[in-house]
Amino acid sequence: MTLPELLAWIERHDDWVYALILMYAVGKTGPLPMVAGYAAALGALQWGWLLGLTVAGTVLGAQARFAVGRHLSPWLYRRLPRAAPWVALASAGVERYNWSVLGLYRFVKGAFSIVGLGAGASLLPWRRHLFVDSLGALVWASAMVSIGHGLGVLGAAFDPRWSAYVGLGLLATSILFVALAGRHIKKRLLPLAEKIQTSRQNKQ
Repeated sequence: MTLPELLAWIERHDDWVYALILMYAVGKTGPLPMVAGYAAALGALQWGWLLGLTVAGTVLGAQARFAVGRHLSPWLYRRLPRAAPWVALASAGVERYNWSVLGLYRFVKGAFSIVGLGAGASLLPWRRHLFVDSLGALVWASAMVSIGHGLGVLGAAFDPRWSAYVGLGLLATSILFVALAGRHIKKRLLPLAEKIQTSRQNKQ
């Protein structure tokens, strides 16, 4: 399937594509909104609908995780021993640095569920979480959709293949950076995470 054929298919089935974007944003913070932003720049999707649904989906996903963490954190600590230290670490981080953590964690691969659950397990009031996390959701969604849209504009002005190459290069670089940084961060923070987990369990 060529790019024009793919764009035509997306435009014909845009209702399903919008639904996919919404559900994707509920479940994860991957690069699909960026790809959709590319399609929007070439006229296959509407930028406003795309941004709104991405924001709505990621807010719903975060609130669902917050609710699970708030009501089931003792069970999570018992049943998920490998993830429990990281949930406890995220909980402490959200309490102390809620503006920074909730504003940026969507940009870190694999952090969506951990931080969402940790926020629910924290002492942060729900209304404050909803407000700060929603601002972070808007920042993340705007960045992802706008980057894809910019690549699409670049492709329309020059050669679509080059914009695709740039996008793939950015994606590959970010994946490599996150993988290497994640290993380093895990090694440095695991002792602290385990200490926080022990402290939280003793208070329950």
